Amino acid sequence: MKRVWLLSLGVIILLLAACTPAATPPVAEVVETEAAPVEEELTVLEIIGIDGTSEELTMSDIQAMEPDEGYAGIKSSTGEITPPATFKGVSLIRLAELVGPMEEGTGVNVVASDGYSITFSYNQLMNGDFIAYDPGTGDEKQEKPVLTPILAYEVDGADLDENRDGELRVAIISDEKNQVTDGHWSVKWVSKIEVRELTADWTVLLEGAINEEMDRATFESGAAPNCHQTIWVDEKNQEWIGIPLWLMVGRVDDEIKHDGPAFNDDLADAGYTVEVVAADGYSATFDSTRVKRNDNIIVAYLVNENPLDEDVFPLKLVGSDVSKKEAVGAIAEIKINFEGAVAEPTAEPTEAVVEEVTGPTLEGDLVIFGKVGEEMAFSVEDLKAIGDDTYTLEHPKKGAVDYNGVKVNDLLAMVAPAADATTMVLTASDGFSAEVDLSSLAGCDTCIIAFTDDGLMSALPGQESSAWVKFLSKIEIK
Repeated sequence: MKRVWLLSLGVIILLLAACTPAATPPVAEVVETEAAPVEEELTVLEIIGIDGTSEELTMSDIQAMEPDEGYAGIKSSTGEITPPATFKGVSLIRLAELVGPMEEGTGVNVVASDGYSITFSYNQLMNGDFIAYDPGTGDEKQEKPVLTPILAYEVDGADLDENRDGELRVAIISDEKNQVTDGHWSVKWVSKIEVRELTADWTVLLEGAINEEMDRATFESGAAPNCHQTIWVDEKNQEWIGIPLWLMVGRVDDEIKHDGPAFNDDLADAGYTVEVVAADGYSATFDSTRVKRNDNIIVAYLVNENPLDEDVFPLKLVGSDVSKKEAVGAIAEIKINFEGAVAEPTAEPTEAVVEEVTGPTLEGDLVIFGKVGEEMAFSVEDLKAIGDDTYTLEHPKKGAVDYNGVKVNDLLAMVAPAADATTMVLTASDGFSAEVDLSSLAGCDTCIIAFTDDGLMSALPGQESSAWVKFLSKIEIK
């Protein structure tokens, strides 16, 4: 009986234990903390379209795009070779197309954070139209490899050296390790790409101890803000941008083109002349002592940040030490004459130039002589006193243009051409001349001698463009 009682007591204890709730473990105190802010990735590249459309890209954005990879090296202006390395990035054309399709006549201006910039043409972007050199010899390759300009973010599998290259730089790549390109294309510290309409490519011949055909890109590279850019503001508050003439001369006055003492002071002191020649043969000649390290004689390629007008494109000589007659436009050649004499004329003298010796005996901004009742010389002020009206004239090439000037027939009436006179010879100060049939001017009330920034010019509607003579200084009646 006792055993049954004890057993019943054990069962009751077990049942009571099963109904007792388990002890609740202590709850840890929750301390609320602020989540660390996610750092926003910085923009590393801005792309601007022709219409002002813009895209801002981070490095992650760029690296997420389809990559281009290949070999690129450079040849410096002094001939030093940096051997090809492996670069990875995104082609310039693919980046440019983020703000609109590229078309012929457009290009891409690549801008570095320090202001240096250079422009790539449509043909360079699409077809890789660059000069390539053998990395072993430095000689130009006759068989051009397929070249692609890219904006690189890696070299040899690692990020670019930010101190040396920045986060982004241009590389002209090919599939094989057998080429280098001119160093001025390899812009470093790139921060902006601008899609813009382009003017035509051009070259200017530099002729001296050595010769060089300087292309647009090389000139623009030298005219960059952190390089040799020189700015001159004229009396009309127009801002001209270019490179001093003496630096252009320094590229070809001896065999040192760029680094070191590129401009040879000893040669300049010994004496030579520098002739700046336009595409139509007009020229101005400067003594070397005048050119020597003179930043006030400038070869300009922009005015008010725009390419030059068609009649003086691509380069014009400007500056506070340049007279109107020396302001050569449409520059095609810069030539050093080490003999010290004035450069030979580029064309045979015309009859009017030969007769100039025995022709007019008067002096003035414009002299009219020959078969006339009275030879007369006029200053610009004299001419403006006779007539200074505005005319809208149809230029044979430029279309409608406004000119201020004096009527040709008013001047002819003053000098009284002989009854048997048939021809008017218009001669510029550089010797260029053109002939016009006098009878074709009869009754022409809009045929004028125009006042331009460069001096006097014949503006003759209905005549060929050659009869619109700039820098006009003499009129001979024959």
